[in-house]
Amino acid sequence: MVNILFVVYQVINSYPFLLAVACLSLTFKSFLFIMAVIHGFRAEKIQRPWFFLIPVLVGAMFSDIAWVTSTSYRLFFSDLDYRPFMFIVRMAWGLTMIQYQSLGLFIDSLTQKYYQLRTYQRFSMFVSFAFALAFIYFAFFEFNNPANRPPIEFLILSWSSVYIFFVIIPSIFFSLKRIREIYVPKILKKQFKILIKAIIAPQLFFDLIQIFPFSFSQTYIASNLAVVSVSTILLTLAFYFAAKKVMGLRFLNFQGHVQTAPHFNFIDDFKNVLEQLSYATTKHELAHITLTFFKGAFNLPANRISLHVRKPGEQQSYADEFNTVKTREMIIEQFITNHEQNESELYKALRHAKILIADEIAFSNFYDDSSAGVLLAQFMDTIDADIFLPIFQKDAIIAYIIVERDARADEFYNRIERDEMVVFARYLSNVIYLLQNRNLDALIEREKEIQEELYRKHQEINQYKESIQSFVRSAQQRKIGIIFYKARRFIFGNQAGKELVGVNPNTHEGHPISKALKNIAHQVQEYRTGQTAMTIDTQGNKLVLSAIPHLEENAVIITAYYPEIGDLLKNQLEQIKDPSEWDYLLYLETTQSGKLINELIPTNSPQFLQFKIELLKLSLSKKALLLDMPEVDALATAEIIHHISLREKLHILKLHAPEKNAETAQKIFGLNQLFGGSTDQTLLEKLSANGTLLIQNVHFLELETQNYLAELIKYGFYRRIKSEQKYACSVRIICTSHFDLMPLVQSGKFSAELFAELKKTTLALPSLVSLPEHELADLAHGFSEQAIKAEPLKNLLELTDQETHKIIHNRPVSLSEFKHKIEQFLVNKSKKSQIYHEAQFDPAYNVTDPDLVQAARLGRKALKDPKIMSLLWQKFGNQNQIATFLGVNRSSVNRRCKEYNFI
Repeated sequence: MVNILFVVYQVINSYPFLLAVACLSLTFKSFLFIMAVIHGFRAEKIQRPWFFLIPVLVGAMFSDIAWVTSTSYRLFFSDLDYRPFMFIVRMAWGLTMIQYQSLGLFIDSLTQKYYQLRTYQRFSMFVSFAFALAFIYFAFFEFNNPANRPPIEFLILSWSSVYIFFVIIPSIFFSLKRIREIYVPKILKKQFKILIKAIIAPQLFFDLIQIFPFSFSQTYIASNLAVVSVSTILLTLAFYFAAKKVMGLRFLNFQGHVQTAPHFNFIDDFKNVLEQLSYATTKHELAHITLTFFKGAFNLPANRISLHVRKPGEQQSYADEFNTVKTREMIIEQFITNHEQNESELYKALRHAKILIADEIAFSNFYDDSSAGVLLAQFMDTIDADIFLPIFQKDAIIAYIIVERDARADEFYNRIERDEMVVFARYLSNVIYLLQNRNLDALIEREKEIQEELYRKHQEINQYKESIQSFVRSAQQRKIGIIFYKARRFIFGNQAGKELVGVNPNTHEGHPISKALKNIAHQVQEYRTGQTAMTIDTQGNKLVLSAIPHLEENAVIITAYYPEIGDLLKNQLEQIKDPSEWDYLLYLETTQSGKLINELIPTNSPQFLQFKIELLKLSLSKKALLLDMPEVDALATAEIIHHISLREKLHILKLHAPEKNAETAQKIFGLNQLFGGSTDQTLLEKLSANGTLLIQNVHFLELETQNYLAELIKYGFYRRIKSEQKYACSVRIICTSHFDLMPLVQSGKFSAELFAELKKTTLALPSLVSLPEHELADLAHGFSEQAIKAEPLKNLLELTDQETHKIIHNRPVSLSEFKHKIEQFLVNKSKKSQIYHEAQFDPAYNVTDPDLVQAARLGRKALKDPKIMSLLWQKFGNQNQIATFLGVNRSSVNRRCKEYNFI
């Protein structure tokens, strides 16, 4: 280690290293000199300190030139005449005296607005120029005698080395005294401190160690090259640091605004602020957003920032709840009113500046006096503010933001921060204007309605495309089968007829399609007119049978084909009074969404058909809705709606009793963290944009929670409890209640706002108690068809009229109960007929969730499918429940869960 330090010292204490350092220092100081000259000539007005700064830089440059010259002579030109090199060194000493004298004048003039020379400065100037002339005399008139330098030269050199301290120190002392006794702009104070600490003090220190002790001109320190090299390096770095800092602080008023590095990623973070502004609907929300933005962007205390919105058409302003200072408001209002009405020059200057920053106004006035600047500085002092940010709308101030004095005492507001504040004020101006002149709540509500309508139209277009595609596929395989019925026997007229029917109607007389053929043939023979009927083929597809009497023979000609649009809808169009709903009939018959709804309600009786159309309509939208039906039916309906809406997460929130202490509200919306709210995600955050929230027994929510929910449904934004900040949310809300909500609203037990929103989209299931008997019978037959999986046995287990009447005699309350009754009746009937095992009842008969239907039908085979098992794990999250659902042992489920890495 000692060896390494010794080698480093040898390198530093060498002439080549000193030469390199001196060249680097000279280059940097030359750059500073050029920049100072350029800025000086470009400035509108050259300030007096600039004239003192230029000799300082010239002297510093010439000092480096002397070191470069001296070391170059010793390294490369020792054989040459030494006189030119000695001439440069003597000139450098002369210019050094001028440099320090100019530096003293620069320090003294920097803190004075109207500079006048003091008596001691006049005397020091005389002495400094005397020393400088002496060195210049030696350079010219002792040029031919460099080896025998006169003794007085060394004496003058020693005296001048000490004298420079007596030039600088008084200037520093009087400047510091002036800063303490009279008002000097904060920016100027900062510049002065940087110059003293970074340049002047280090310069004096290194000069001191190189000339101490004064009586010896060849001391070890003075002649040590390492000290000179290190001091030059440190001074160069200090020059760089100080120049960068001081130039950023509007040095000599070269720049219009403070230039410092920004600490806030404006582009990335301001978009969040814009989003919050678009959600704001009240002045308090704007105040909160303003405080949050200024605190995060500019590192300001929240209690030192205030937003004031002026009342339109009045001369008074009112303050937001965070910072109410009446005296300040009155002063500001009087200032704005006086100058705004007269369109004064001061108001024009304020409009041009866009923002008032006290420190910059004071600094500008220090160098350039103007009546507007003086008045603005007085105004900022009167309201005791660092920043006054007026918010304009069509040249009128509609609001303003105030940052109190010394809110950020250690830092100045740079140009970028100033521009960010102005941009924020511009966006804020538009929001305030909307708040004052329009109903912003109505605009947000209208925008949400438009988005929902666009979403519904988009979904309808998808349904229409799917419907058309189904007909295109059937058209590509267009077949028309011909069947003859004569002498009580059926004869296939072509191969298409045999393929479409799929069974031999002469031998399979009990098959549903055979019965349909026989029935339509008998009707034609009886009435001698054409007949049309709809049946189901062996694959479960709808099949149209059209029969006409043969003109020459006592026979019937039957054609069979897959239905077209007209065939599907002609029997149902008469039941729909509104022609705009005919499209939904088509979707019910031809799309996957319609298939799910038809499986839920397998009948097309008038009341249920209208219900299915309404259900499909609401499923294709994303509006919140209220399900007015029994609880078990509401769950099945909600699962259908969730599936058709293509949403991923369904969360069921079942309330068993009235809410207490806003527990449910905190779970759904969250609580403001200032009041002890958790940082965990709320339900709305978890469900995000692809979720559905089903709230069962919504009447159990507290009134305040209901109002929060109503706000979410109406505007698409929600607030945390005890918070004004809004968050966008596209979670679909589905509510259920078996109570009549109108009496609850009238008695004040249910929110009128929430009721008004839910009333717009209420889906009510037709009451099975009051339903006509023939419609209930159709529903019973539909459920029985679903229950029996084996097609050949459907004829044996088909419900007779007497059995149907027996089932519906004790009318059920819900579809689920009715469905369960039919299943039990069919099971009992199959056992009596001793065909229970052959009947193969559909395992998914009682499954309402469309995602689980396939798993239910696969049973234990579902264990082999990773995708289905992943779905079951997401749905249940419990091995016991999965085992019960599939009808298998828990150990089998456990083994598969381990195999698929679920646990």
